[in-house]
Amino acid sequence: MGFVEVAKANDIPAGQKKLFTVQGKEVLVVNYEGKHYAIGGRCTHMNGELSKGKLEGKLVTCPRHGSVFDVTTGECVTGPRIVFLKFRAKRAPTYEVKVEGGSIKVDV
Repeated sequence: MGFVEVAKANDIPAGQKKLFTVQGKEVLVVNYEGKHYAIGGRCTHMNGELSKGKLEGKLVTCPRHGSVFDVTTGECVTGPRIVFLKFRAKRAPTYEVKVEGGSIKVDV
């Protein structure tokens, strides 16, 4: 489909995240150490909104059951926890990001 502009580069400061809908898909764009990354906006466990989760460095935690995703790879580094049970979550989809002329563009 090609790259779609989602924001200006200064709209997402380092250490911040922002949710966008790109061609019908929820995409979470994160500025980690000055580089932008994009992953699916929903947790692969039970569809929790990652945009409402806590971002610490390159890790975003799902607010529903605590799955933790690496925004640079989409890898689920810690599965969901419900009471004392541990589950698994799949890798989140990742999308290519480029910054051109001060614009953040995502290819979904």
